[in-house]
Amino acid sequence: MRRLTRWLPGALLVMAALAVGTAQAHAAGPRVASATVCGDQHALALADPDQIVALSPQAETRWLSLLADRARGHRLLRPSAEAYLTLGVDVVLANAWSDHKTMDLLERFGVRVVRIPLVESFAEIEKVTQSVADALGHPERGHALNAAIRARLAALRAEAAGGGRRALYLRPGGGSAAAGTFVNAVMAVNGLTNQATADGRTGWTSYDLERFLLAPPDLLVTSFFDSPDRSLLRAFGQHPAFTRRAAVTPAVEVPGQSWVCSGWILMEAAEALAAGLRRSPILSATGP
Repeated sequence: MRRLTRWLPGALLVMAALAVGTAQAHAAGPRVASATVCGDQHALALADPDQIVALSPQAETRWLSLLADRARGHRLLRPSAEAYLTLGVDVVLANAWSDHKTMDLLERFGVRVVRIPLVESFAEIEKVTQSVADALGHPERGHALNAAIRARLAALRAEAAGGGRRALYLRPGGGSAAAGTFVNAVMAVNGLTNQATADGRTGWTSYDLERFLLAPPDLLVTSFFDSPDRSLLRAFGQHPAFTRRAAVTPAVEVPGQSWVCSGWILMEAAEALAAGLRRSPILSATGP
C-alpha cells in the first residue's frame, strides 16, 4: 500500500499532462516529437512547423542533420517519456532500435510511437516515408515527396554518371558497404559497380588497408572524413599508405548528413554523388 501511495501522485501528474496535451491538439495535425536525427528529417519535411513540439538534441548539428537550418527555433529535447507526456505529444518518431523502455511507456499512455526502421532500398524508403506522413496527418505530403523522389531517381538512372566504373565506399575507420545496403543502392542508381560487392562481400562491412593498396578502385566514395567527431575510428583513413594512394585516386565526398540514416534524405546523397561524378575530370575524360 505504501508503494502505491508513493506512485499515485506521479501517475496522476502524467494523466493530467495527457489531458492537457489532448486539449492542445489542433486542426493542423497531431503534436509530434522526434527522438532521433532520422526522425528529425522526417518531422521537418512532413509536419507543419507548429506541429513540432520537440526535436532531438542533434537536430541543429550540421554534419549530422541535413535540415539543421530548418531545425532552428524548435525545442531540442533529450528523449524522455516524462517530458513528452508533460508537453502533450501525440506522436513520437524514433528509430526501431531506440530506448524500448521509454517508447513502450509512451505507448502505454496512449502516445503513438512510429519506429523508423533501417531499410536498404528506395522502395522500402518510400513505404517508410508514407507511413510517417500518415502518422503526422499529412498523407498527401508523403505521396508528393515519394513522387518527386521517383522522378529524380529516374533522371539519375538515365544519366548513369558512374558509367559502370568500380567504386569503393569508405569511412575514416575503414568501414564500407556492399550489396544489400542503402549505400550500395545509391551507388547503383548512379551506374557505379560496387567493388566491395565484386570482392564477394555483402552488407555493412569493412575494408582492410592491404586489399585497398593491392587492388585500388577506379573511384573512392567517401563520407564523414570531415567530421569533427573525434570518437570515430580513424586509423585507416589517417594511415600514410592510405593517404598516399587516395591522393592519386579520383574521389567523391558525399556529405554524411545526406545519408546518416536510410530515409528520404538518401535522394540528396544520390544527387550529391552524381554531381561529384560530373565534376571529376578523370571520369569525364574517360566516360562512356
